[in-house]
Amino acid sequence: MLLAIRERVMGIVGWVLLGILAVAFAFFGLNSYLGDNVTAYAVSVNGVEISLGAAQRAYQNSLSRLQTRMGESFDLASIDEDALRKMALEELINEQLLLQEVDAEGFAISKEQLASRISSVDAFKQDDAFSSARYESILRNQGLSPSEFEWRLSREMLTQQLLTGILQTAEATPDMAGKIYRLQAQQRRFRYLTFPVSIYQDKVTVSDAEIESHYRENSRSFMSPERIKLQYVELIADDLEVDIEVDDETLQALYDEQLENYVTGEQRQARHILVSIPPDSDKEAVEKLRIEAQLILERLEKGEAFSEIAKNESDDPGSKASGGDLGFFGKGVMAPEFEEAVFTLDKGERSTIVQTTFGFHIIEVTGIKPEIVTPFEDVRDELVRDYLAEARDDLFYEYSDLLANAAFENPDSLDSAASELDLEISTSEWLTRGGGPGIGTYPEIIAAAFQRDVLESGNNSEPVEVADNHQVVIRLLEHEPAEARPLDAVRDEVTRKLHERKVREMARSEGDKLLQELRAGASLDELTANQELEVADSGLINRASREPEIQLVQQAYRMPKPADGAASVAGIALGNGDYVVISLEDIQDGVFEGQSETDRTYVTREISAIQGRSEAAALVGALKASAVIIIPGQDKQDRLP
Repeated sequence: MLLAIRERVMGIVGWVLLGILAVAFAFFGLNSYLGDNVTAYAVSVNGVEISLGAAQRAYQNSLSRLQTRMGESFDLASIDEDALRKMALEELINEQLLLQEVDAEGFAISKEQLASRISSVDAFKQDDAFSSARYESILRNQGLSPSEFEWRLSREMLTQQLLTGILQTAEATPDMAGKIYRLQAQQRRFRYLTFPVSIYQDKVTVSDAEIESHYRENSRSFMSPERIKLQYVELIADDLEVDIEVDDETLQALYDEQLENYVTGEQRQARHILVSIPPDSDKEAVEKLRIEAQLILERLEKGEAFSEIAKNESDDPGSKASGGDLGFFGKGVMAPEFEEAVFTLDKGERSTIVQTTFGFHIIEVTGIKPEIVTPFEDVRDELVRDYLAEARDDLFYEYSDLLANAAFENPDSLDSAASELDLEISTSEWLTRGGGPGIGTYPEIIAAAFQRDVLESGNNSEPVEVADNHQVVIRLLEHEPAEARPLDAVRDEVTRKLHERKVREMARSEGDKLLQELRAGASLDELTANQELEVADSGLINRASREPEIQLVQQAYRMPKPADGAASVAGIALGNGDYVVISLEDIQDGVFEGQSETDRTYVTREISAIQGRSEAAALVGALKASAVIIIPGQDKQDRLP
């Protein structure tokens, strides 16, 4: 009974729930778009506002994915949180642009498509069949309603329609594949000499005059951040106590009202053989395909094995390998004509030819699971939880009005609000405009805290909704404005920065001297003959090599082809400050023609996929080029490059 997925069929949860969805969005830099702001949204895309809460959730989801991917090596202190926030917001912008595009192009997701997608998720199944009760229970545990999940999932599926169309229609010609393969499979060999910063550590000094000069010129870099402490009260529905007794008569009425949630509709297992009808087929072509299906039906009637014919003849790539088996499914999933045939047949019976928009089917029912109603006794505890949760929600909305009134009528204190609703007044840690621990993790709280009415006038905030059924009223307790830290407090920091800079400059200077001599015609062996530093040889490597360091490999592949009798040379500063001089010695192109036909076909397909991703990225870039993307706190409307 998949249409019992509440008729509210709409949604997306791609990045949070169960890892069932992902969208390949190209990343484009936000650069200066992100800055401090105190508005109620994170970004506006062509007039559509993306809330601070949505941006924070996207960031948290990105952080969770990163933690999962890195496992035990994950270290929050080493993560560039600003860059991760920009990336998360970038994903939201890309998604919104694609949603606006599919809306403009008239893309749509049917209720049947959405129901089929949801019913395919193993987590929502019980005894191999979709369970409405399990579906709602899992979503409830994730803090989602079915309508919200379905709305999000439909948005995800809409953008997938657009992107999949681009990815699947991109096609590389053999000539293009050959040219790209020769470059992609190219191997290079280079020699390199490293000037490590470690050997210069004791060769540089930093004077007091340099320290004082750097401090004066960069005083803004040594400001202590503006900080605040807040008092606050929280109203959370789950924390409210409801003084009601729940009797079986009430629960039975609730059970009867929600009965469809506890019914697993009849499920049928079927297998089929499909003779597909191409979209551009004329009547004559369709009739030929009908005759082809009729011949298959006659073979079955003569005793040929259904599964063997399905494996060899069926045009359904998703089921032919398993002999045409479609597994168990309920009503509302398949095409109407297909479904009618399946639910008319008895177990073991085979249909005549059934035509749908996909083509001609021959169907055989292989299993039947009757409708199952979960008895009241088995879900009584769940009904109690649902009843009490609904009562708490009602109480929450009542208290929410009381909280707003108390905070407004007594703007200079939280005592009235706390006493009237029996709430505890809490105190935050120090927070900055970038957030902080505890309630500082909510961007809505930070936005409210730095508004003039709270920060300058000292009034209570309005109730701030930080999550479903979770509101917070805040007021300023302490405020420390940003100010320059004295030189004595930052002297060690300034000294370290200047020392590191001078050491790096010395390493680069020594490397540049060698580089200039190489460009003048001297050989690397001659110049390094009397040096203690050793010249290393990469050997023949490809683009994916991780040895030597990836920065060196990338630099080697950026360098021009060596001229006859001369190496191509370049210098590069590594992230740790070491300076490396590279001499490119040899380039060997990949040989596409020497690959087997199977390998050439595989390479062509992979390059087509790369081309498709490039075209999808170009689409997002083009949408950005014409979009008005507003970041709060800036004086103008900006467009992403």
